[in-house]
Amino acid sequence: MNNKKLTTLCLLGLFVIPFSVYAAPAARLKINRPDTTVLQEPDWLAIDSAFFYDGDRDDLVTAGIGFTTLSSQAITPTFANPKEPTVQELRKAKLARYIDTQTGEGSLYGFRTKESTPLFDGKFAGSEIIAYTDDNDDVGMLLQIPLDFNKEKPCIVAVPSIDSDGLYNAKDVQIRGIWGLRHHCAVVYNDKGLGNGIYEIATGRGFTLTGTVDTDNLPFSPLINNRAAFSAKYPHRYAIKQLHSKQNPESKWGNYVLKSIDFAFYALNKQFSENEQTKINKNDSNKNNANKDSFNKDNTIVLVYGATDGGGAALKAGELDKNGVIDGIVAVNPQIYPTAPTQKKATLSIQYGTSGKTKLDTKSIADYSTYAALYIPCAVPAIMNAHPDTYVPYADYYIFSQNRCDALKSAKLLTTTKPEEALQKLHDYGWTPDMDIQLPYFYYKTSIGLPYQYISEYGRYDVTDNMCSYSVASTHANRLFNQGDIEPLSEVSFEQLWSKANGSLPLWRDNDATVLDLVNNQDANAPRREFFSTSKNSKYIDYNTQGAICLRDNLQKARVQKGLNEVSASGNLNGIKTFIVHGKNNVKQLPDYTSRAYVALNSIVEGKNSKLRYIEVDNSSYLDGLIPFDSQLLPIDYYGESAMDWLWSNLTKQTTLPESQVVHAKARGGKNGVVPATTTVNLVPIMQSPDRKNTIKKENGTLFLPKESR
Repeated sequence: MNNKKLTTLCLLGLFVIPFSVYAAPAARLKINRPDTTVLQEPDWLAIDSAFFYDGDRDDLVTAGIGFTTLSSQAITPTFANPKEPTVQELRKAKLARYIDTQTGEGSLYGFRTKESTPLFDGKFAGSEIIAYTDDNDDVGMLLQIPLDFNKEKPCIVAVPSIDSDGLYNAKDVQIRGIWGLRHHCAVVYNDKGLGNGIYEIATGRGFTLTGTVDTDNLPFSPLINNRAAFSAKYPHRYAIKQLHSKQNPESKWGNYVLKSIDFAFYALNKQFSENEQTKINKNDSNKNNANKDSFNKDNTIVLVYGATDGGGAALKAGELDKNGVIDGIVAVNPQIYPTAPTQKKATLSIQYGTSGKTKLDTKSIADYSTYAALYIPCAVPAIMNAHPDTYVPYADYYIFSQNRCDALKSAKLLTTTKPEEALQKLHDYGWTPDMDIQLPYFYYKTSIGLPYQYISEYGRYDVTDNMCSYSVASTHANRLFNQGDIEPLSEVSFEQLWSKANGSLPLWRDNDATVLDLVNNQDANAPRREFFSTSKNSKYIDYNTQGAICLRDNLQKARVQKGLNEVSASGNLNGIKTFIVHGKNNVKQLPDYTSRAYVALNSIVEGKNSKLRYIEVDNSSYLDGLIPFDSQLLPIDYYGESAMDWLWSNLTKQTTLPESQVVHAKARGGKNGVVPATTTVNLVPIMQSPDRKNTIKKENGTLFLPKESR
């Protein structure tokens, strides 16, 4: 994006904080973290816009909607002019998330309205500053400064965005961000260099940081030779920043988090420091006093709080923080790729109870998600047979499972055509039988998009490569007659996509129809979504077996392995107090390859100096305890917030942190859709001193778990 200079403006009647900003290109790839001067403007920083919200008509958390409305009805966003939504309309649409209070959100975590005095319906007054790194990465950042920011005991909470979303992911704001605001902290978000970078190839249009449509000043604008010719051959196609930027942003996620913290320090000092405001009137001998009175790492509590790949970014920030900026980290279900240090010839292992040690293999999400994409469609009938008395959500969608099994046998990836063999392969690769019932839903909702985004990112594939004959297209959005055909956007306009997207594919219109998804360009009939697709030269729908095999094969290509090596984690958290919270039943971020392996690795590289705690939660996954899994799964975010509370108490009151432990959270039970409300009977708390049989230990590369955790 272009350099910008922001002066005092009045946008939509809202006060705009004045900043004067210039930016210079920063070095790419090489990460160098000097000890920054918090009063000095970072040379990579550019301010996009800034607003003040009064906490009544509009606010930092609900865009003026309020918790009562959010928790009582599903809101359909409206736009005065659907072809030209305003920044505030788009922001409100992003934050208009229905909150199901039956999960405990609003009472046990999140808004916690009963603890709020005076009653304010979850609305926080304060200012927002939107900025970006003015370099080739164009990382978006959003700083929220509550009106009651505690200048005497300052704190900053950094939140790397969840999934591939931008700056207003509702769960980030209303769960992680609100924790910081309730504690009178400034909250700074960053989009990890991904940020809903959707680009319409035919028109050359994309989204700005605030969601408006433009052809210039975009965080992502791929270079495509002869766009007209490409669009004529591949109509209604799109490029996505994570898939097609060719930058492998994941390799720099930690640095992006630290830069967002630098931005927060600079902006807070610019706004609040009396010495900063008056330093031009002081002579050089008083500069030390100005630095002494500023907000800095020595007098400000800095916490990082992220979930899924935002949790991975949080851990990566801890690994890069050699200057003691960060005081604490909470990573919930982190998407992380730990690898044992080869120079120490170390191995990672796990032990359950008194049984022998088992080696913990290290596998990336690109590895195990491509494996899942191969075998889940075939395994669905076996899952139903193995759980005859249990409702298996979305299993009845897989009417062509046998075709996938037949195709896998033809490719010599199965020895039989039986779904049971495919299910056993999944179990052997890391999915446990108690995860089975999630797998049909998981594959249908993430489809081939999950492995594709990482293979494409790591291999730095261009949008014109159409890697494995896939491309991103707008698809048939009729809920009743959806066959995944490519069609122009109709029921949702391009101008509204930013408000609906979370940065990952598929982008759903509703439960049964997508707006954007990966399509198989070589389908035997015509390009269409892979879930309705045939392999090339096939007569039958087989969920494009050929494409899934191609992705699996591409994992081994040198270009993909190079990018994968760039994102591996060291496990060295530099002595930072850290909680990793992981759902035992998480089918998306498999515990063995992510959190369990990371904790084991940390025990090698930090040893006795480690301040890492690991909390593993029964009956919890990457899902939220909502329909269709409301009777079986519980919200993991309750435990992320609990970990933040423990950190805060330790840092402000010197209380002792709890030991690593398994938490035996209890499912709500009942029948899906008709279940009792979640209470503390279900959400069993983290214990400061857990029962010995629930304690988790780690030593010299081995993670010791209770026997029943297997």
